[in-house]
Amino acid sequence: MSDVFKRLRGTTGTQFEITALELQTELTKYCVNEKYVPKKWRLLIGIPLVNKIDELVDNISFANSIYVTKDSPESDFILRKQYQTRAIANCYQLQNLIIKLENTVEKATIKSLDKIIDLLCIERNLLIAWKKSTKNIKNRL
Repeated sequence: MSDVFKRLRGTTGTQFEITALELQTELTKYCVNEKYVPKKWRLLIGIPLVNKIDELVDNISFANSIYVTKDSPESDFILRKQYQTRAIANCYQLQNLIIKLENTVEKATIKSLDKIIDLLCIERNLLIAWKKSTKNIKNRL
């Protein structure tokens, strides 16, 4: 644990990865909780949500595994950008699936989904900023 007070801590360079893992945990717990997603809805709505968040985390991991510098080949920038774009698209797909969940399942409410929605919005913004930072590295060539 850090000796820095929580209020004085800033975000890390890989905050997008930390937030994605937290979102994955929260969304998975939500989808397997009988209180929010009854078993009869899990196959149609719960499993696609969990699969999509897993895909988001995978795309982030793949993109982050491609280390780019100003001396990196163009192909590395292109591949990293593709995975980043897919991760951002996954955020919008998750948003649509969450809307479907809220509209379809009576027990799933905006109030109960509040933490997940907040994490998803934060994650999308972090991913967009991360993609821009990759573009800035490329532009320094």
